Amino acid sequence: MNRQTSSRALLRILFVCGALYFGPAVLAADQLRVDYTVAVTSTSEQLFHVTADVKNVNQNSLDLALPVWTPGWYTIENYFKNCLRFKITDSKGARVQPTMIRKQTWRVDTKGINSLKIEFDYRANVLALNQAKITSDYAFFTGTELFLEAMGHRSSPSTVKFQVPSGWRIVSSLKETSDPMTFTAPDYDTLVDCPTEMGNFDLATFDVDGKPHYLVVTPKGSLPQDKTSDFTRMLASVAKAEGAIFGGLPYEKYVYFYFFSRPESNAAGALEHANAHVSFARGRDPNAMIGTAAHEFFHLWNVKRLRPAEMWPYDYSRENETPSLWVSEGFTNYYGSKSLYRAGLRDRGQFINSVEGAIAGVEGNDARNYIPPASASASTWVGYDTPVAFGISYYTQGQNLGALLDLSILHDSKAKYGLDDVMRQLYREFYEKGKGFTTEDMISIVNRLAGRDYHDFYRKYVLGVEVPPYNEILGYAGYAMENGTNKRPLVGFDLDGTPEEIRIVGVTPDGPAAKAGLAPGDVLYSIGGIDLKTHIDEAFGQLDQRIGQRVSFGIKRGGSEKTIDVEIGSRVEPSYKIVEASKPTAEQLAVREAWLKK
Repeated sequence: MNRQTSSRALLRILFVCGALYFGPAVLAADQLRVDYTVAVTSTSEQLFHVTADVKNVNQNSLDLALPVWTPGWYTIENYFKNCLRFKITDSKGARVQPTMIRKQTWRVDTKGINSLKIEFDYRANVLALNQAKITSDYAFFTGTELFLEAMGHRSSPSTVKFQVPSGWRIVSSLKETSDPMTFTAPDYDTLVDCPTEMGNFDLATFDVDGKPHYLVVTPKGSLPQDKTSDFTRMLASVAKAEGAIFGGLPYEKYVYFYFFSRPESNAAGALEHANAHVSFARGRDPNAMIGTAAHEFFHLWNVKRLRPAEMWPYDYSRENETPSLWVSEGFTNYYGSKSLYRAGLRDRGQFINSVEGAIAGVEGNDARNYIPPASASASTWVGYDTPVAFGISYYTQGQNLGALLDLSILHDSKAKYGLDDVMRQLYREFYEKGKGFTTEDMISIVNRLAGRDYHDFYRKYVLGVEVPPYNEILGYAGYAMENGTNKRPLVGFDLDGTPEEIRIVGVTPDGPAAKAGLAPGDVLYSIGGIDLKTHIDEAFGQLDQRIGQRVSFGIKRGGSEKTIDVEIGSRVEPSYKIVEASKPTAEQLAVREAWLKK
């Protein structure tokens, strides 16, 4: 049941939601711990002041490190570049000079020193999924940007105290305490994985399985009340559908941070955390927003807990290459779509369309003939959020393989087991036992459930670039694939959208847009006389019927409005249509119903 918060309930959510926590866990008297203070010291200069108090050092030297990346966004950011006035003092206030042994790691001589205080300012001037931002109205960060790791002590708990401007509120995925300005984390990995927002924002709350869930909307007023109600209802449905796969929800609370504004770096879209996700919404339609939310929510299990061995534990000091992101991201794509169907938010036809789309995304890309899913996974650090000369998405490759594996396992097990069972077993045998999985580990589980050897499947389609036998595998459920071509409209531009505007960010040389005079930086407000703010799907959809015709594009440029006529071009692309067999057998229908059960 969804509900907007009353002022009294809101106070509880912001400060003491869930069971109250009255202090840190009982620790060994000599266990090292690091407690942090994060102060918003200047909104005009966009500065956090971060203090790390290290107690019970009890060793001759201590290495301190700041992460260089944020898990889930596979780019090196080198957060120390934003630090100012970094200094260390002892318990008497005397300066202690560290030795920098790596670009973001300091070694401190602690002989005779039991405690340290590390202080620095952090310039938070980029609003992005993996960055920090302070404005006059709010501040946002994730722990990877601000919190130092005491090397060798990742299991030690911490507290975080906040100092914020008067009137500002706080929402964090960290655990609350009885002090509304103090939060806790049981270990360093939890600490750096928790986003926090301070300031002015809208907040809605709803429960799923008796656990509180919070939707944080920034700026205030960005999502109308009726759409907020619709969206939280959908979020609850997705949480129930995905939680049912694993037998429940693996957290005490969950926070959805939604920004209805333009990101200020390439780190756009959405990013998962262990009990939260952060998203930059491109519109205000809950039906359009829920797809991203379903993907990010499934990451609770797949990649935040169930992780490739190469990322267990995370190494925050460098790239963490793995050949298994086609599972972590691609299967999450597959389950994002499947959970919408299971939650009643999409019908069977729409789910089948998503399977068709994944096939087209792979088979319509020449790079699929050269780059297998395992290689695309390992090389993601080369161009995760920037263009590469020749590449293919392991998100799409993995989504495609997820459907094929699901159908194949259902067929081999006579509809007894499917991909759900693979995910559950991986979760129980690896995450719950405190370790990551390898490709061989996964094959072993698939073999056990399917009752046959899948090494050849992985050799051909995961480690290799052979084309899967689509008709054979789809045939297990009484389907077939029809190949054809579609003539699609071509304008020749790249767009970046927010709820407020759609901006041209690139044009194809000699393409229709370039020939007509459209340019990067132009803001689109209409196509063919149809307003993009209110009827965006209709505006772009009309182009299918207007190939070869001149269509007016309304733009804003340099403070003025104008219309430019563009002759719509075309491109021919392959199409892949899944159709039902004329006379499916009982065995095929059993597999189909198991695949499409809710």
